[in-house]
Amino acid sequence: MRKFLGAAAGAALVVLGVGPGASVAATPPAGTNLQVLSWNMCDVVRWGGCAERQTDAKVALLKQQVQQRYVQAMLLQEVCQSTLRKLTAELGPAWSVSFQPYHWSQKGVITTVSPCETKPGTSEPLDPNDDVGTAIVVKAGLSAPLKYPMVQPSTALVPPFHCATADYFEVRLCAVHSPRELSEEDPDYPGLDYRDDYQLAVSDIVEDSPKVVFGGDFNTLPPDAGAKYAKVWKPADLYSAYKECDQKNFPGRTGTATHSSNTKLDYLFSNLKPRSCFVEPTAPEGQKNLSDHRFLVYSVEVAPSA
Repeated sequence: MRKFLGAAAGAALVVLGVGPGASVAATPPAGTNLQVLSWNMCDVVRWGGCAERQTDAKVALLKQQVQQRYVQAMLLQEVCQSTLRKLTAELGPAWSVSFQPYHWSQKGVITTVSPCETKPGTSEPLDPNDDVGTAIVVKAGLSAPLKYPMVQPSTALVPPFHCATADYFEVRLCAVHSPRELSEEDPDYPGLDYRDDYQLAVSDIVEDSPKVVFGGDFNTLPPDAGAKYAKVWKPADLYSAYKECDQKNFPGRTGTATHSSNTKLDYLFSNLKPRSCFVEPTAPEGQKNLSDHRFLVYSVEVAPSA
């Protein structure tokens, strides 16, 4: 038995920030490159991945990637609205944000959104205007934000899946955060793995976009890591239709570790011509990365529409 959300969520997402005042080109020049960053920011300390938020340092790191790696779009998971406000203030008015919060599902009924921080000893939000969610951050115009219905655990935290268009590049961007392994948070259906159905839904959505980049935290190892992981990937087989940012020993389906557990959990896929992939390195001995996940930057080539 699988659990799904109801009808498609057609309402536009909350957009934080406004696109640039000057009009953007209808299509990019031939040979334009797009650099997309994906990062699970580990902004929620009570979830256990990070001991502290370190908001200023995380925002500074993202700004550095914009300046040094020419990042023009970001797919962020576990990011707080207050972090996004600080980020857009640092990046400037040319950047726009589409945000969707995580929700709690209680026996299949969607209830509350998840706050970034709670009052000590309670589940009440410390700041009612500071939810945690996933975000699509784009320079030079963002349009058509849309949240989609996805497979969901019955009683658990439900991550959103949403997409938006980077206007200048005419590329559809989609932020992924898959349910966790074997739905370990779901007491109603113990041992039921939702990740294969989740990937099938992602595949059904992104295949309608002639130019797309999608990715984030898939909460699973690559298909070459063993039979149980191959089973998660097989129904949708995203690798057959899209090129993943980082694959060692191509055409193998492995990659550099992106998580503090020394495993690859984070992926970026695209149907555009790949140029390069950068994976944040492990911090030097005695130091720690700012998140338990390391970020990826995927550079793809964008040709003008026919």
